[in-house]
Amino acid sequence: MSDKRITVTVHATDELNRARFVRRLRELPEVRVVREDGAVSFVLMGTDDAPAAAELRRLARDSDERVVLVAEELGETELMAVTEYGVRSVLYLSRLTAWRLARAVHSAVGCCARVPMVTALV
Repeated sequence: MSDKRITVTVHATDELNRARFVRRLRELPEVRVVREDGAVSFVLMGTDDAPAAAELRRLARDSDERVVLVAEELGETELMAVTEYGVRSVLYLSRLTAWRLARAVHSAVGCCARVPMVTALV
């Protein structure tokens, strides 16, 4: 029996936050979290998180993975910068729901229509 779930990789500078986020992702029946080479890569970025920003740039430059950014806080200028990296979706940690997570995963792999990035500012 083949596994039809979407594979997801999580990148974070803080292992505790990564573990919490992975737990939330595992609640989604259509998602399987893997350590490497997921179809979708989530990057968790805290406020003033330079290492996460560097990881985001590296993923955008060096991989074919579809990237979703989960940020604590992101200004309009930063939002415009991440769109240049090819980020598929931006989610805010404070407004994270299972529905938004699932929508971001599906949107990243092309299963549903993408929401314009400007809606992330609302």
